[in-house]
Amino acid sequence: MRIAIIFLACPLYCADLLVQGAIEPELAPLVAALQGKQELHIAAWTFWTGRIGTKSVVISRTEVGPINAAAATALGIEHFHPAAIINQGTAGGINPDLALWDTVIGETTTDYGAFRAQHGDLGSGSDPARWTPLTHSLRLDGVKLTAFPNFPADPQLMAAALRVKYDRGKVRKGNIGSAFQYNRELDRIKWLRRTYGIDTEDMESAFSAGVAAGMNVPFLAIRIVSDSEWSHPAFEKIAGEYCAQFTTDMIRAMR
Repeated sequence: MRIAIIFLACPLYCADLLVQGAIEPELAPLVAALQGKQELHIAAWTFWTGRIGTKSVVISRTEVGPINAAAATALGIEHFHPAAIINQGTAGGINPDLALWDTVIGETTTDYGAFRAQHGDLGSGSDPARWTPLTHSLRLDGVKLTAFPNFPADPQLMAAALRVKYDRGKVRKGNIGSAFQYNRELDRIKWLRRTYGIDTEDMESAFSAGVAAGMNVPFLAIRIVSDSEWSHPAFEKIAGEYCAQFTTDMIRAMR
């Protein structure tokens, strides 16, 4: 038996934006910018409500990894009914053309941990040449599966991000990759870029994007390069604050 659930009116809280970060440095400037701040804990996840500029904003500490990102996104949508979601924070540089502090606006987000392997005989080793990317599918209409080799960004959010003035590095559109991995082997990094076409790696963006797509909420990922095995292998924690400030500037400029 199929049960239809119909929402007859807007819930008590309807936020303009749900803004996500995994760890404290990715959140501090955003939380500090909130006017009328209130903190709320839902199970293992923390949210702060308030206003930034003209927007009602919910800040979400998703915590690290795909399980946390998906759960925090679903909870954020169900409890705060945001008009749009921005997932932002730090990322490793996969594209060798990216330098420290460069910021990537996610035209797409991709799960680069999803693959299917061909059969290999015992003793033949593990060979990435036999691996091909797997595609996520969502039953958007409740009946037919829609394939998502990656998750596209909302064009209006992307345009707003690209208008932000930023002088620490380049701002460019790109393909933001996500998996519960921390890759430091250059040969693998080169393979990931060739196979999935990703520019950066993080552990949350694509999983938040998938939930947003399934729940029909406009989404954008923004990631700053905090480290790159090509040019700057040391992780710079302050990059999280720089990205949060970029996002705060974007929100203040939105109308």
